[in-house]
Amino acid sequence: MKDNVFIDTNILVYFATDKTEKRDIILTKLAECEYSYISIQVLNEFNNSCFKKSLLKPDEIEFALNEYTKMFNVVILNIATIIDALRLKQKYGYSYYDSLIISTALQNDCKILYSEDMQHTQKIDDKLTILNPFK
Repeated sequence: MKDNVFIDTNILVYFATDKTEKRDIILTKLAECEYSYISIQVLNEFNNSCFKKSLLKPDEIEFALNEYTKMFNVVILNIATIIDALRLKQKYGYSYYDSLIISTALQNDCKILYSEDMQHTQKIDDKLTILNPFK
């Protein structure tokens, strides 16, 4: 059975800017999942990273955003997401924004969270496993 996966911001940045093996790895992982999710938060963080690091021009960022909305289920945050993120921050010690990503993944019944920035193989609430797709 294929699992639902959530994609962290750093994975989207690699997908848009890395034309080598990391992009291929991401495509392979996405092909193995049932549904893949990102959030409005992740899209905003993607924009910020691209602007801050001058990774893409504005028209390239817009193109990537349009592609991501076709590739992924884009979900929004709500008050329940925020409240659960506060609990997750306390329990696991992640930053508030990483906790929001984890909370959103849990809310959408994701079994896997692909992230290069969080602890590889960590299990969250016995429901979600954080995996670095490049390991």
